[in-house]
Amino acid sequence: MKQKFIEWFTKNNNGCSPAMEDDISFVYEMTQHMFEAYQAGVAEGEAKCAALAAESAGMKKFCEDAAFDADYESELLGERGGFVDGLSLVKTPATDAFLAEVRAQGVEMFMESDECSQEAYGLALHFAAQLRQDANAAELVAAGIITKEGG
Repeated sequence: MKQKFIEWFTKNNNGCSPAMEDDISFVYEMTQHMFEAYQAGVAEGEAKCAALAAESAGMKKFCEDAAFDADYESELLGERGGFVDGLSLVKTPATDAFLAEVRAQGVEMFMESDECSQEAYGLALHFAAQLRQDANAAELVAAGIITKEGG
């Protein structure tokens, strides 16, 4: 089967694209296998992105907590900390946008469920859109395209 697929895929086209042949069922079957492999690759890539975003969000939370603790200890000792202020210079717009999209998709999953009433549907639709809009604005601010959120 593997050899037949290789011959089919490379026949008279220098390996650039599938060649059409008389065996339509074979072409269809191979196209299905290629599509399934593509889907598996996309799912794997999305899973890796989700894992990276989760790690990034965890590291960001750790840094925020550590900066807060360091500032608190500095104040107790009568020193100026400034760690929390410095942390505001650290931007993670890609992580923020990715997590906002995940959250918006979660809201949309709720909207599709039997638990969502018609009244809640409208609110949820607006909330999902707001999550995406806020993430896009934060990304533009971090990139320096706009100077403040909302303008």
